[in-house]
Amino acid sequence: MTRCALLQVLPLLLSACFAFSGDHYHYFYTTLTFNSSLTLSSYYSTRTIDDITLFRFDIHERVVERKVPWFKGANRTLLSASINEARFFRLMNFTLHSIMEFLSYPEGDHILQNLDGCTLFDNGTVNIIKKYHFNGKPLMFFNWETGKWMAELPEYEDFVDDWNGNTTMSEQEMNISLSECIPHIRELLQMGKCTLDRKEVPVVNMTQIPVGNAGFRLYCRAYGHYPKDIFIMWYKNGQQISEKMMEKLTLPLPDLTYLTSLSFNVTSLADDVYTCKVNHSSMLLNFTQDWRTRDFENLNSAPSNVPIGAVIGICLAIILVITVIAFGLVSFAKRRRQ
Repeated sequence: MTRCALLQVLPLLLSACFAFSGDHYHYFYTTLTFNSSLTLSSYYSTRTIDDITLFRFDIHERVVERKVPWFKGANRTLLSASINEARFFRLMNFTLHSIMEFLSYPEGDHILQNLDGCTLFDNGTVNIIKKYHFNGKPLMFFNWETGKWMAELPEYEDFVDDWNGNTTMSEQEMNISLSECIPHIRELLQMGKCTLDRKEVPVVNMTQIPVGNAGFRLYCRAYGHYPKDIFIMWYKNGQQISEKMMEKLTLPLPDLTYLTSLSFNVTSLADDVYTCKVNHSSMLLNFTQDWRTRDFENLNSAPSNVPIGAVIGICLAIILVITVIAFGLVSFAKRRRQ
């Protein structure tokens, strides 16, 4: 049965590879929280393609909220998607209570998280992921070679052995993922072509922030780039700085673009030249800009153009003017009363 599912997926997989280059990701992120003393639960789910959120679902609202206008299924509506999410909510509840029964119903708040989806790589290979975390710790993941769930920690091995006893459910999990995940990637890439195939040129700038008394942190930031992948690197006197010395951060922005920042600390104020280089698929020319440490020294040691005495004199003059005006207003008010 698994072989049949693979044969059905293969033509769609090949067509997706030729139509869209690069790696593509399609994931569902689901979180269920439960308070054992109050018997209250909450459920939240999102669906993404290439880090773009397609929809969100909150069990209290019970309706899928579309996050991008072009997201829609060929044979599905938001109502059917909401029904599917409500069905998965019941499955998550069953899984959570099974875990709690195994652990003899511990008190307090508990969180069950599920990651379900697949990655279609540029070379045509596929990686399908199904895993659970419980209270912030890895619980189990689905092994596609054996068709069974595997415990992430030794204390959950007995629970996972019992969970694998339901062979029908395991086969259904495998067949659904193989037959739906990759075709869904192809469908979503077609629907979101205007968004996913676009290229947005980043705005790049360099800034420095003083750190302590004898150093600073140097930032190179690229704002508003799409796709996500970008080359950004620092060089010192023409030599690439070790990645271990730097901190790289990439964040999604509300307009479906990304911000990437690369920073590091500079403690030596020798006459060094630091260069930031940025390259992105949307850029016709690479960005290159130098930063010299002597500029930082000059900034810190630059004398004030306004003498301190003049500043004090101006302040005293302002205070005197305010005092005269206040005294005049009081005198005028007294005369009017008389």
